[in-house]
Amino acid sequence: MEIRCILHQSGYRDPVARLYDRADAGNLFDEVKAVLMKGRATRADVEAVARKRFAEVSGQLESTLMVGAHERADFRPEELCEVNGITFAIGPGTEIFREYCLTFENGRFLLRGPDNVPHTLKSLVMSLHSKDNRRT
Repeated sequence: MEIRCILHQSGYRDPVARLYDRADAGNLFDEVKAVLMKGRATRADVEAVARKRFAEVSGQLESTLMVGAHERADFRPEELCEVNGITFAIGPGTEIFREYCLTFENGRFLLRGPDNVPHTLKSLVMSLHSKDNRRT
């Protein structure tokens, strides 16, 4: 219901849904902002500072699963997947979602798996990665 509302209100002629994570960085990247504000750093310098800072604070970023609307024409047919009458732009790797259900609870989207643990995209990938590391 919520996704259909997002698509309807999007204003796109032929909208599709897309999952993404959003994280509120707050003031965690103030030093990156300072480098940008000086205006003298090269793109490579800014990227280096940003990557270094992300490595330092990535564990502190709280991500939230979001659903956004996009125009169907912006995606190739193989990137689209129909689920319960809603077209999602997912791309390759859809098999990671096979055991998960997208829910809307307390004003938030979550992915829930067989263990009923709520996930964002970030936590799902991290969970799957840790399972793969345990197998090897």
